[in-house]
Amino acid sequence: MKINHYLRQSLVLSVILSSLLELGCMVGPDYKKPEMPVPQHWQSSALTETSHEKLWWQHFNDPILNHLLEKAGQGNLELKTAEARILEARALQASATAALFPSGDLMFAANRQGNLIGFPGGSSNIAQQFKQPFNIFKSGFDVSWELDLFGGHRRSAEAAKAEFEAANLTRDDILITTLAEIARTYIEIRQYQHQYSIAQQIVDADKKIIELTQQRVDIGSNAGIDVIRFKAQLEHDDSQLAYFTNLVSQAEFRLDVLLGEKPGLSHILVMVKAEIPYTDKVFVLEAPAVVITHRPDVRHAERLLAAATSQQGVAMAKFYPDISLTGFIGLFNTNAANFLNVSSKSWSMGGNVLWPILSYGGLSANLHAADARQQAAMSQYQQSMLSAFSDVERSLTAYSEQEKAWQSLVKSTEATKHVDQIAHERYEAGQSSLLDVLDTQRGLYNTENQLAIAKAQTSINLISVYKSLGGGWSIK
Repeated sequence: MKINHYLRQSLVLSVILSSLLELGCMVGPDYKKPEMPVPQHWQSSALTETSHEKLWWQHFNDPILNHLLEKAGQGNLELKTAEARILEARALQASATAALFPSGDLMFAANRQGNLIGFPGGSSNIAQQFKQPFNIFKSGFDVSWELDLFGGHRRSAEAAKAEFEAANLTRDDILITTLAEIARTYIEIRQYQHQYSIAQQIVDADKKIIELTQQRVDIGSNAGIDVIRFKAQLEHDDSQLAYFTNLVSQAEFRLDVLLGEKPGLSHILVMVKAEIPYTDKVFVLEAPAVVITHRPDVRHAERLLAAATSQQGVAMAKFYPDISLTGFIGLFNTNAANFLNVSSKSWSMGGNVLWPILSYGGLSANLHAADARQQAAMSQYQQSMLSAFSDVERSLTAYSEQEKAWQSLVKSTEATKHVDQIAHERYEAGQSSLLDVLDTQRGLYNTENQLAIAKAQTSINLISVYKSLGGGWSIK
């Protein structure tokens, strides 16, 4: 007897354990982040392990730029759209997770019903009774629970979680792009303002040259054609003022859109002239494997790959039976007057098994489609990795070469200033004319214009480096 007792206990325990194992089963592939080959070194720069820096713009030491970038997170409409999609993804994740648990409804129903039943040999009292209309009153709590024996709902919850994480990364990617674009636009505004000032100086110099040339014509020491030639040059140079004014206005309007503000706000913020933002800080690159972990676009592609892998499991689970449990507890009566009596109490329990044994053609097609989407997501992830490495290398090369060009123009400008200083000294000593001085000044202005363009482009290329690194670099 004792042995039989132990055998029965062992049998019950085995059944319980088997049931638990079945409940824990999930068909479909388990996601594992793919191993991708990562270069050990950047081609464009030496490596130093260091920390990731987010507030990169502060190193330009420009309070207006700081204000614009801090304001961007509050007003940019693309960011608000991304944040709304995050809320949507969070809700869809909660919905997918809720499918793992029982659901219940509080219900109340009232029906009046009559049945027309025919009996052999004509009518009878029983038939007449069945034909009499009657009422049905029912109220209570309905419960149903679809047992996720093969993991279809759990795979769906996995996919929803990965898509929610991808939505967050989309927002990060938009933020990085927005900050970079605002900084770029701001630097362009400062560049155009600086070029406008230089163009104004060139116009003033043209007017002085025309005045001096006209004086020489009046005394007969110069040909009148020189005045016409210099006036034509003045008209050309004067057109540059309108050109740069338009460039500033267009950039201000772009900045308004990026900030999510009505047209005109940016003009108020940048109307006071300031230097072109520039930093001489030396940034230190992190290793390629570390940089990739900072790039939201790569992480976004990886999360979409995880979601697509989970969807394979969802499609595979459709081949297996759906088993659900149902239950009801409440009141049931045909007489409204007795509906609340103890005798009206009612309950029911049951279960359903649905197995789509004749739908394998459609289910197979859905599984093949899920496999194809997973393969496409894998290719997209691989493409995002390659694009990330290329983006970093290109931005580093562009910045490095532009920095060299900028430094060369700095030296060239210094040399041109020295020539201009000599021209002034020769004029004051009576060894050259004022016309020679003004001509030398014109050359200096042209060099300074090129320097302004190079300085702005150097800063813009540095911002591109920030963007390619996934939102920041490190400063030493």
